[in-house]
Amino acid sequence: MKAMILAAGYGTRLRPLTYAVPKPMVPICNRPLLGYAVERFLSIGVKEIVVNLHHLPEVIERYLTQEFGDVCKFHFSFEAEILGTGGGVRKVRPILENDEDFFLVNGDTIQFPPYEKLQEARRATDALSALTLRHPPRGDRFTSVWFAHGIINGFGSGTGEPLMFAGSHLISSRIFNYLPEKEFSGIVDEVYMPLIASGKESVAGVIDDRPWFDIGTPQRYISAGSAVLDMTLAGTMPVVRGSKIAGDSVVDQSATIHGSVARSSIGARSFVNGEVSNSTVGRNCRIGRSAVLDSCIVGDGVEINRPLELRSAIICRDDEEIPRDANYRYENGLVISDF
Repeated sequence: MKAMILAAGYGTRLRPLTYAVPKPMVPICNRPLLGYAVERFLSIGVKEIVVNLHHLPEVIERYLTQEFGDVCKFHFSFEAEILGTGGGVRKVRPILENDEDFFLVNGDTIQFPPYEKLQEARRATDALSALTLRHPPRGDRFTSVWFAHGIINGFGSGTGEPLMFAGSHLISSRIFNYLPEKEFSGIVDEVYMPLIASGKESVAGVIDDRPWFDIGTPQRYISAGSAVLDMTLAGTMPVVRGSKIAGDSVVDQSATIHGSVARSSIGARSFVNGEVSNSTVGRNCRIGRSAVLDSCIVGDGVEINRPLELRSAIICRDDEEIPRDANYRYENGLVISDF
């Protein structure tokens, strides 16, 4: 089996953090989002993975080859312009078209798809694809995926139960017969929807309500970090290699804690002498004695050496890759974005 991870997005809603790091590389409990996807594939025996790239591609390539290159073969597909789900898959057709089917998953979420069940559902009906579906959180905005008797009958309108697409599929190689002959396209809008409407192909579904996290906003980033930390503390999620559990936090073994850290993750070679709670601190950071951070996202290399109290903020080092923006505050070598 082969798989493809979609990792070409910008992560605009997590800026300024994602100016310096691609969104699939932002850490949750010291493990980049991409790491969760790759580890799940490895656990079911996938040993060959395609990853599409656009923003800061070398960061992703370096991480995957260094962390997993000895156990997995990676194909990197650079997109000079983002091609969409359909265009991205079409671009790597020679790698995927000779297998019966392949997995496709978004690289900017944390999820644990039921890949074996997707395979059973698709192959049992010879569907073009099988999608992971879930019951949506109350009040969440999403496109309804209508599902009845194991088959999806509509997106946005249909019959049966309205569910949410979780962003993972098992796709038949027949998909290459239907992808539009153009650079940019979307699989759902331009392949699944017209084929379902015409009855030419079917699309199966599997309902799975296990933990799933969309890291689309700073608030969801913090919420996901808290939930994954709970899983880690409970032993249902392994601690990432090189880190340890310290009290109620995940701390890299090379980090130094002289201050107070509560329900947070602290990255490699960081030094905390202040108070950090409910936060993610990146690598090579120095949090001084007079700093108090709560529910913050701290990028790599941040140094806070003066009295500073922040809550619900993204904090980055003021580097040249971060443009001036009226929505940010610039203070003592820091870029601060409140949320």
